[in-house]
Amino acid sequence: MDTVSLFNLFILIFVLVILPGPATFAVLSTSTRYNLISSIFLSAGVTLGDIIYVLAVLFSFNVFASFLEPIFFYIRIIGAIYICYLGITLILKKPESFKETKVSNNLLGQFIIGLMICLSNPKTIIFYFSVLPQFINLKSVNIISSTQITLVIALTVFFGLCLFGLMGQAIRKYLLQDRSKKIFNIVSGMLFLAVGFYLIKT
Repeated sequence: MDTVSLFNLFILIFVLVILPGPATFAVLSTSTRYNLISSIFLSAGVTLGDIIYVLAVLFSFNVFASFLEPIFFYIRIIGAIYICYLGITLILKKPESFKETKVSNNLLGQFIIGLMICLSNPKTIIFYFSVLPQFINLKSVNIISSTQITLVIALTVFFGLCLFGLMGQAIRKYLLQDRSKKIFNIVSGMLFLAVGFYLIKT
């Protein structure tokens, strides 16, 4: 894969990671209630869940490449439209309230909680199935391109969540303000729209 595609994938995944949701709220709760190490283990669990989903999607591309290739153009368009839909939804949605997440100070428990948070969200695999065709050529799905995509996503998810752990209390207070959350949603939504329009044009 070329550097530009990997960078675009990094930006898209990073925006997705920093959006307020179950994983970020869990990391914030763990970091502020316990410590940074606990939140890092939780982040690692979420990352493993993402890796499992990404590998499942890439494996399906390998298996069904001959079937998907004729409709690849339509898959790209649908994926780009889906990204734009996510952007519009973010801009229009009401700010979410911060909910305390049940957390444990046991490091292995944190890791398992993170894994379960990711695997219990089927929207994750739908997102990857819609997005990855924008960055990978179905004719050349191989170990190298699959490894590149998996590494970019894994590192972005992990360090993006760790950023929430590092900034814990400050981000938590910021996200508790409705006005700040609304501005955050609008900016994130506009980034999604920009990526979606870019993918439609390319």
